[in-house]
Amino acid sequence: MSVAAAWARCKETVVARQTLITFVGLRDPYAHDPHEDGRHKGPILTVLDERSFDRVILLGRPHRADHSERTRQALKELHPKLGVQVIGLELADAAHHPEILAKLRVVLARIRRDGPDDEWSVSLISGTPEMHACWVLLAVAGELGAKLLNFRRTVHNGIAGPRFVRELDWGEPLAALRPETLALLSTRRDRWDDVDQQGAAQTTPRHYFSRATLELAVNLSRHLAPLVVKGEPGTQKHLFASLVHQFSNRASGPLLIFNCATVPADLFETVLFGEEGDGEDGKLRQTDGGTLVLIKAQQLPAALLTRLLKAVDDGHYYRVRGRAPVKVNVRLILTTERDLEEEVRLGRLPAEIWRRLRTALITLPPLRERPGDVLRLAKDELERLNRTLPRPKRFSPASLAKLESHRWPSNVSELRRVVEHAVLTAEEPEIQPEDLDFELAVNLANVFTAAVPRLREGFSMMDYLRAMKLELVRGALRKTGGNQSKAARLLGLTPQAVSQILRQTEARE
Repeated sequence: MSVAAAWARCKETVVARQTLITFVGLRDPYAHDPHEDGRHKGPILTVLDERSFDRVILLGRPHRADHSERTRQALKELHPKLGVQVIGLELADAAHHPEILAKLRVVLARIRRDGPDDEWSVSLISGTPEMHACWVLLAVAGELGAKLLNFRRTVHNGIAGPRFVRELDWGEPLAALRPETLALLSTRRDRWDDVDQQGAAQTTPRHYFSRATLELAVNLSRHLAPLVVKGEPGTQKHLFASLVHQFSNRASGPLLIFNCATVPADLFETVLFGEEGDGEDGKLRQTDGGTLVLIKAQQLPAALLTRLLKAVDDGHYYRVRGRAPVKVNVRLILTTERDLEEEVRLGRLPAEIWRRLRTALITLPPLRERPGDVLRLAKDELERLNRTLPRPKRFSPASLAKLESHRWPSNVSELRRVVEHAVLTAEEPEIQPEDLDFELAVNLANVFTAAVPRLREGFSMMDYLRAMKLELVRGALRKTGGNQSKAARLLGLTPQAVSQILRQTEARE
């Protein structure tokens, strides 16, 4: 055998280096649970527990360099032989798809040069949904030859179990991204969709709400008491809160919308109040003279919520490790999907906080209780999207009938997704019923948030687990319009098991 042939055979036997590419999120390297002592591994460390890699490339934004460095150190401590590289990714707007795509293409070119023979895996766990969407777009367009990794939650007897890492199968890549897709991605989406938004009030979209709801926003804008906006997922609670700000005499001041679910529990205090000496103001100070909207406010620990309400009432607060009071004038609006009276009964919310908040609490109606608004909303959404398209689309009479007959379990958010998906997939200018894809998969996070109640004398774990199972079954039935067979498939159960859960509940009631 010649030397060249031997070398070629040797190269064939070399195992390709396994490389993981991932953004660094706020829950990396470790996350803290407000209901548990200590900490648990964040997304990146969890992936490394289940999958083996030779190298990890961390993509971090410069203003969160501390997260990247802590993650790098944790990886080296737990996996000493692992190669770890940190690449800074400067993004002016983390929700602007074209910018993210452009930056990722530059990063990929650099990674290819450093390891042309590597086998890549990309994590869709850390980072924003827009970042994940761009990874998927690059994969289906054939620009990214990588495995895409995500979490999947197990379900056993109707109860959410542990999550495990799975590889997503996208099949054959598309030849190219369609013009409609690129047009939509190139359009600045409503800034009201963002997780964290700041600045003077912009013109809030109003067409998602009825006239009565808009009048309610005007009335509530005249008061300064902390406001609680309750509603099912997808009812656009954050938009309603923005309207209250826009109609108020604070409209010229800052508006900041912040999602509490995006921050680990141990960082809440610093994020909201700031820390003495770190040079960065907390959310309260950033919205002085304006309105602070906290999405999923039920994530806040009770002690911190009490302190926040006191700061708003007193007009001053203290930074973490600070001694000098900081004056502040802020309107506080909290949004939640939970029944606060039920939270008090279950011991998750102190009664004194509930008494403070219930003076200004409103509930937004689900879309199924507004059947007359469905077609108006769908047409308004289509008109908005048409302004971004090279070829406008329209609804056929049959597609309008299908939209009108759907129950919209995920409310306005679902309607927006369905219309946008139809615009992307419809081959002809007229959208047909088959272009409307109603997603029936159960989102466990929307059906039931498994926050552990405070353990106290008389607590029954069996009763609690039984209530969890019932809530999941009822959520699945809502998703499927009461069809038990479809609900059973969504939950990974047999129809008999679903019937048994319902019968047991009826017997107890």
